[in-house]
Amino acid sequence: MAGVDLEAVRRDQFPVTEEWSWFNTAAYGPLPVCNVETQTAFLREMSRGVGTSGVGHWWEGADAVRKKVGSLVNCDPDDVAFLKSTGEGLSLVALGLDWKPGDEVVTYDQEFPSGVYPWLALAPKGVRVRFVRDRGRFRFDPEDVEELIGPRTRVVSLSLVNFCHGFRAPIEAISKLCRDRGVWLVVDAVQAAGCLRVDARQLGADLISAHGYKSLCSGYGISFCYVSPRLRDAIGVPEPGWKSIENATNITHQLDYRLEYARGARRYESGVQNLSGMYGMGASIGLFLSLGTQAINDRVLAISAMVADRLEERGYRVVSSRRAGETSGIVAAEHPRLGAGEVAAALAGAKVACSVREGRLRISSHLFNNEEDVERLASALP
Repeated sequence: MAGVDLEAVRRDQFPVTEEWSWFNTAAYGPLPVCNVETQTAFLREMSRGVGTSGVGHWWEGADAVRKKVGSLVNCDPDDVAFLKSTGEGLSLVALGLDWKPGDEVVTYDQEFPSGVYPWLALAPKGVRVRFVRDRGRFRFDPEDVEELIGPRTRVVSLSLVNFCHGFRAPIEAISKLCRDRGVWLVVDAVQAAGCLRVDARQLGADLISAHGYKSLCSGYGISFCYVSPRLRDAIGVPEPGWKSIENATNITHQLDYRLEYARGARRYESGVQNLSGMYGMGASIGLFLSLGTQAINDRVLAISAMVADRLEERGYRVVSSRRAGETSGIVAAEHPRLGAGEVAAALAGAKVACSVREGRLRISSHLFNNEEDVERLASALP
């Protein structure tokens, strides 16, 4: 990160680094100090009855955070909705499209359950889910998706970064396949947004959803969801509420009951969200923007490469793809003899945090990780 004092950022914003080498962002991204201070200030105001009349917090405050999300993912702020989880965002399409018996959804057989259950739940409507088979590759190609797209395919739903082995999917190429065939592309970006560059325009997805508590370092119960204007014209509003209406700010006409949905993605916000979490997310994103999303992206990929090198030097098998363009902040590996749980326990004893997923060690990085963390990890590996 040229021009950025990373050690100052670690010291001043991420107190977790005082004790831990935190390689567990894929499970939980620690809150930076700016997030905690922002939420605390808001909650203190609420406790004192200051500024709680609603209008400022519900509208102007929310729109200020909406603009930050727009800057983070390079989209119009009007295309951003604030929801409570990644799965809720994906479900906008599952619940909002006019499904017909025989329609199909294509996804990957190593997806996180939140990216699969909304589609499986459509079975009573006669919708079929078709899976791209991993077959032990820990990756897939655009052609694997293309083979499954047929005349009844309505949606392709994929993660930008796989939660288990860290594969960064070729979403840009897949989006072209989908556009050429009139198929909606839905993307789970929870393991990417915040630590990797996520550009809605370059990705070409119709919907991008990300909960705050992982790489956004923003805690639980608040997520952002990018919904393209094209998709908004095609799906309904599954959960309409008072904030979904275009004229919702005009409280003198609330009892007119004019069901005219907001033009932007705000139509999917049925009511007041977790405002303290939303403002905290705004602070975290503000920190990322001040450091530069490309600089963070490059730093995270560099740390991941170091981690993979050290693991292989110690005799571990790295299953994550190391091909150009397919790496991420997540590295998954296997010990030739020891179970992943045993390895993770040994690391935790040395204050190195990581996770176990699908029987493999999962090490996940963010901007606050550095070379010293990598060496601490390597030294603690059994």
